[in-house]
Parts: sequence; structure tokens; C-alpha cells
Amino acid sequence: MSYDLSVYAAGPLSFDDLVRLVRGTIGLDVDGSPSSDAQSLMVVRGARRAYCFTIDGPFGVEAEDVPEDVTASVIGAKAVYQVLVEGSEEASIPHAVKFARKLAKATGGALLDEQTDEVWPRAKGSRVARPREAARPTELVTVNFYTLMSELPEDLPGNYIALARKYLPEALPTRFGTYEPHQGKLDRDGDQAFTDMWSENPRSRLFFKCDYPIAWGAIPGPEYPSSVWHASLYLDGAALADPGWLDGLRRFFVAFALESNSFFASVEVLRNYEWVSRSYERLPGAEEEIWPIHVGEWKGFVPYPQSWTWFGPEQAGIVSPYLTGRREQHGEYLFHVLAEKPVDRDQLTALLPDPTRPWIPKELATPCTR
Repeated sequence: MSYDLSVYAAGPLSFDDLVRLVRGTIGLDVDGSPSSDAQSLMVVRGARRAYCFTIDGPFGVEAEDVPEDVTASVIGAKAVYQVLVEGSEEASIPHAVKFARKLAKATGGALLDEQTDEVWPRAKGSRVARPREAARPTELVTVNFYTLMSELPEDLPGNYIALARKYLPEALPTRFGTYEPHQGKLDRDGDQAFTDMWSENPRSRLFFKCDYPIAWGAIPGPEYPSSVWHASLYLDGAALADPGWLDGLRRFFVAFALESNSFFASVEVLRNYEWVSRSYERLPGAEEEIWPIHVGEWKGFVPYPQSWTWFGPEQAGIVSPYLTGRREQHGEYLFHVLAEKPVDRDQLTALLPDPTRPWIPKELATPCTR
């Protein structure tokens, strides 16, 4: 019998730093003289140097394998340590828990008690610190998904919540409704209420507020009067400076584009905005999106390049000859990355082979201005 603790780390320690962390804890020491390539450390306690617990790892971990409750507390967990009290050493359990918390703090991570499923530290809203300034100039990042209404999955709101919990907890709809003030509250009403409100208002848009750095989002109902379903998120560009959060956004973008059967999706950076309190406002000269749909109909791609784009099988075949940058194939779908960290349209244009020419032929671009 053993007592198992898992520490998910955003920044794993070097072997020497791990040893120092153990020896810097009152009453604990490492048994013997382990080599730097050891994957396991035995920790002893007290003057008698009695066995206390074992540390295994760090072992690499994929975002898909990180428990949701851990993702809610940690941005970009890259590795996991196992802290194990082996045998019947119950007196050692408090020492193991105390050290595991210390290890979690040192690695910017979180501790999962495998016996109780409790996570430390517990999630408290956004994992991203809110800006202290009352108002701050920023770039606005827009995330858009486009799906044919005839191909819309049945439980899209439920899928959205599941993917947000897995990859990007800040995208969860904390408050939601079809008008202000929003009627629904996720932590009070539960996940099903979000789906129910969507299905009970089939011809309306369901708006929702999120935790910082995401201001708000919107998804149309399943019978919205349009041939193209269009979901959106709006977020503070300052969050993109965190590599772990950026990776979570990328994973969520790809996963939801697949789950929603999106034939097109995009991430775009707009300049000249101001972050105020829980949302954003336009400054003079603020850039606006050019949407590829007008009055519910697809009109063509935007006339300038976007940082991340997603193409269904038909669209990929049309634009593929003109794409530069990195490509990821997901079955028949194509995820195209022109800039790993989303940047504004002028910086993207400079990345094209010939910045004086449009990224796609003009006949493939939308004539709409909004």
C-alpha cells in the first residue's frame, strides 16, 4: 500500500535543484549519493535517517493528459513528479504532502492528491493576473469559428465547455444569456444550463462573459437565421506574452475548430484598443475586423493575412497554393500558422514572400467591409 501524490510542474527543476530542495527542507535528506541521471530519489527523515518517501520524475506530460482540475490552477504544465509514500509509513504522509506543496510552488505547478482528488493550490478564477492599471492600451485579439448551419454538432455548448476546461479555463462562460444582464451563472446553474439556454433560444445569439484575459464570447443558437454559424471570443493581447497560456489558446483553437466542424477559423490581432476593467474600448484609429460573411452568407476570405487560420477540406484546396508559414494537417483539415505568436496585419504582411502582393488572389477575398 502507498500514498500517491502527483506534482504537475510548469517549470521542472534540474536534478541538482531538486536535491537542494529536499535538503533545504528541515528534517529531510536524500538517501545515498544518487547520480544526476537518476529518475528516482529516496528521501529519509530525522537523525535515524528513516525512509520517508520517494520522488520519481520529472516525466514529460502532454496537455491532453493533465487533469482538468490541475489545468484550472496551472498554465502550461510540462512535467509531472510522483511523490510516493511506499509501504505502511503513515507517519510519513504529512511530510510528503508538505514537501509536495513546496515542490509545486518551486515549479509553478500544482499538487494532486491521488487519494482524495484534491488539488493545491485551488483554482481561483483566472490563472492570469489582472492588470492593475485602471486603463491600459493594448491589442485586441479576436478568435472566430465558421460552420455551415447544416453541419452544426448537436451539443456544441457542452463540447465548448469541455474543451475550455481541458485547455483554456479562462474561456469558460462565467455568466451567460441572450440579453443584459445575463441570466445564467455557470458555477450556480451548472454546465447543462448553458446548453439548455442555447437550445431554448435557437434563433438568438448566446452571449457570455469570461475570466480575464477573455472579455466575452458569443455563439448563435442551432436555428440562427443564417447559412453560416459564427462563434467569437475577444481577449486582451497582453496574455499572449505567456508561452504556456498561448499554447493553451492554440490547443483550444484547434480542438474547437475540429469539434465544431468549422470550415474556416481565424485568430487576428487588432491595434489601438484599451483594456478597461473587465473589457476593452476602442481608441482613435482602432482597427476593425473584416468578416468573411455578410448577412449570413460566406463572401470569401479577408483581404489581409491572419496569424492563425483553419481551413476545411474544400477551403484548404483553394488557398493551399498561396500559403506560406507552418502547416499542421488534422485529418482533412488544415491549421495554418503564419506567426507562432499572433501579431498585427502589417507584421504578417512583412512575412509574405512578396509584401507588395495580397496573400491570396483578390477574387478569393470578401468584398465586404464589415
